Amino acid sequence: MYLDPSFGGMLIQIIVAIVAGSGAIIFGMRRKIIAMFKKGKNDIPVNINRQTPDESEVVDMLSDEGNNSK
Repeated sequence: MYLDPSFGGMLIQIIVAIVAGSGAIIFGMRRKIIAMFKKGKNDIPVNINRQTPDESEVVDMLSDEGNNSK
């Protein structure tokens, strides 16, 4: 059986793609994987409803910090 030399390169490329793809999937799902093994210990609550201030509110907060000498 004859294998073309480019077939070896293609085979190596497929193996590298599988390893890189698996690594990317594991990296993206690492929180879920860690949470699966943690079983609810020391869960940090995340407030997803937190309102972030807009630019004008930030400017007001920063300008009010220096003017607290009442």
